[in-house]
Formats: sequence, structure tokens, C-alpha cells
Amino acid sequence: MDFHEDALQHQFGAWGVLGINLRAPDIGAVLAPQEGLYCRQLRFGDEHQTRLIGGLLGGMSVSHLNEPIRRQSVRKILGAVVAPEIRIVSMTVTEKGYCHAPSTGILQEGHPDIVHDIEHPRYPLSVPGFVLEVIQMRLELGQVPPTFISCDNVPANGNTLKNCVLKLAEQVCPNLVPRIANEVIFLSTMVDRIVPATREQDISEFQSWAGVSDAALVVGEPYRMWVIEDDKRAQLPAWHEVGALITNNVHDYELVKMRAVNGMQTALAHLGHLSNFKYMSDVLDNETFREFGRTLIMEEVLPNLPQVSGIEPEDYVNETVNRLVNTAIGHRTAQISTDGSQKIRHRLLDPLYDAFKVGIPRDGLTIVVAAWLTHMFKLGGDADQKEISDPFLSVAIKVRAESENNLSYFIDELLKERTVFPKWVNEVPDLVSEFKAIAAQIWDQKIDKILREYLNTHQR
Repeated sequence: MDFHEDALQHQFGAWGVLGINLRAPDIGAVLAPQEGLYCRQLRFGDEHQTRLIGGLLGGMSVSHLNEPIRRQSVRKILGAVVAPEIRIVSMTVTEKGYCHAPSTGILQEGHPDIVHDIEHPRYPLSVPGFVLEVIQMRLELGQVPPTFISCDNVPANGNTLKNCVLKLAEQVCPNLVPRIANEVIFLSTMVDRIVPATREQDISEFQSWAGVSDAALVVGEPYRMWVIEDDKRAQLPAWHEVGALITNNVHDYELVKMRAVNGMQTALAHLGHLSNFKYMSDVLDNETFREFGRTLIMEEVLPNLPQVSGIEPEDYVNETVNRLVNTAIGHRTAQISTDGSQKIRHRLLDPLYDAFKVGIPRDGLTIVVAAWLTHMFKLGGDADQKEISDPFLSVAIKVRAESENNLSYFIDELLKERTVFPKWVNEVPDLVSEFKAIAAQIWDQKIDKILREYLNTHQR
């Protein structure tokens, strides 16, 4: 909301925001007692910047108490979204929210939510189903559909959403497929700001400081960047006047951010969680982990990234390290490790393959993929784990049980899962055996040794 609040201050207009949650928590219940107001607090070290957010007009959430009530709340929300004054629908969802296969970007038609939405399109469960129903309703009313803007970490998010919606439309309303493809605007964006899940500790600290309780408090870092796909048909607030970059080249910005910032996060989060570090700042406070993360990105990722205006690659990596060191925002390794199966393709696997193809080092990327495999092996054998969720976890549990706790067998079988792993994983010489050898050392709690050996061979 920061860019939007800045835009309203710069050029006020009829651009109020209605917040909607398709899943818990109930945003309406949280915001109603506060009349839609909440604070955004940016923290770095001992410094903080606090802002009262006033552009949010209210909030609505789908109720999941039971199916009849869920259906009623879905139709109520759809009724609000298809109102002609709604011109933009922006989304921030997790990677699994698109119900697509991370390895291909294609909608999983067998996904339970998609199966439901094909059978009951008027009462959607999924994000693609909700978007499709909004489009159908607007077209049935003879109105122009809103512009859909994806603001999340899914690669080519606008195009991914469009393709998922079109695939679903082939099953639900095939007659509308050409109109959706040609008339509906789906914008891709790259958003860069670390905003962890708000903790009770954050709310308590804020109350002690401000003297008021804010149940909807949002805590994040000061750094921000927003790159939005340029489409002359789209009517947008004055975001471009307050720092947002409108460009035809979102892809390159996204690639740099995905592989440098998110790649470092994912790599160190899994290693850190396996090493019992609670927060990313704890991981980065350890010199071995910090220098491994920096060296990994500098030597194995940056050489294959495009040059983009306004980003100096080496400075960008150093700035990323500085951001992750931030002790004030409490970004948990468990939160970053959640849904890892949806993230590793674009953050770790694709960079590994690119490094292999051009003949530059890939041993650090091999280490972090092996760490993820070990992480899934651990989760697959921990029936009581509640801290980390992953749509791939059921597969890991099944495969580990079949493997009789054999890590090597587990890795062989997991790498056959094409929803996550592309075929080339089994075609790169020695890669699978390297995964296994490193994973065995990680399982023997030798992460520090592995990282030190890596740094010894990559001294700059």
C-alpha cells in the first residue's frame, strides 16, 4: 500500500482499496473495529518509520465455516468485485495459489481446487476460478473486466495467471476463451520488499511504543522496488509518479530479483533451518553462511543475469546481504522454507542448469538443492511437523515411507516428480550422485564443514 498511499498524496483520485482474503485470516473482522485503518512500520536495526494507511476502505473474507456459508460469502465478494467502479484487481498470493505445476507453469487440472471450480464455477475455491468468474460476470453485464495485476513472486505472474485462467475457461466457458485472451488485461509485476508475517511480538512492541493496539499491523523493511508491465490500455493510479517503474522489460528485473534476492533467501533458509537457526538474521550473522550466500550468487548466478537499468549487480548482492542481516523484522527461516517445492525451480534449479550450460561453477547451487532434498527427507519423516507446509509434503511422506528411510533412494524417487523437477536433472553428468553425497553429509550435520570447504575453493 505504500506506493498507493504515495500516489494518492501526489494526485488524489477515486482509487480507494477493498481488501479481500480468499483464505484465513478474516480481514474484515480484523479491520472493521479499526474502521479500515492500520499502520505500516518499516524497521531496520533500531530505526523505524511508521505510517497510518488510509486508502483501505474495508475488508472482506470468504467464510469457511461450512459449504453453504462459504458459497454465500463467495457470491457476496464476487458481487462487490464486479461493481463497475472496480477498475483494478491486484493479487498477492503464494506460489501454490495459482494451482499450476512449478516446473511448467501450466494449470494442474487435477488440483482439487480446480476440479471443484470446473464442477462449481459459480462458487470458486481457487484464484484462477475466482478471476474467471469475475470476468464472466462483468462480460455478462456488458462491462469491461477489471485489469488484473499480480504482485507476487511467481515468475511472469501476469502471464501465468492469464494462462491458468484460459486453461480453466476451456473447461468452464470455452466460448469466452478468445475474448479473455484478447480483451482482458493481465499485468506482470516485480515487487521487492521483505514483509514477514506479523508476529504477536511485533504487535506488542508497537502497542508499547504507540500506546494503541493495531491488530492489522504490517511490519517490513525500508527497501522497496516495484516494476509494472506497460500496457497502454490499462488505467492506473499515479504509481509511476512516486517511484514505480512502468516498463516493457519486467522479465529482466524479475529474473535478477528472483535469482539474486529470492535465490539467496531460499538457499540460506533451508541450510539455516536445518542448522536450527530461527531467523534469517541469525543465519546471516554467521560469517560462514553469510559469505557462502554472497559467493554463491556472485560466482554462480550473476554471470548469467541480464543487465538492467538502475541495478549494479555486485552492489545489488551486497545490498541483499545487508537487507537479510536486518534483525528488526524477524523473518523466520521456516516461513521462507514453506512451499519450497513451488520455489526451487526458478530460484535454484534454473540457475544451476544455466551455470552448467555455460561451464561456470555450479557446486554451490548443487549444495543448496541437496539441502532442499534433505529438508524434504526430514519433513517426510516427521509426522508431527507443523511449522512448515508444502503441497509436495504428501509426496515426500509417501516416498520416505517407501524408501524405508533410505536417503539415496528417497532422492532418486523425488527427482522423478515432474511437477517440480525438469528432465534435465537426470541428464546433467554426475549431478544426482553429487546431490546424494552432499545430502548424506548434511544429514550427518556437517553443513558448516561443507560451506567452509566451498569457501576455501572459491576464495576471491
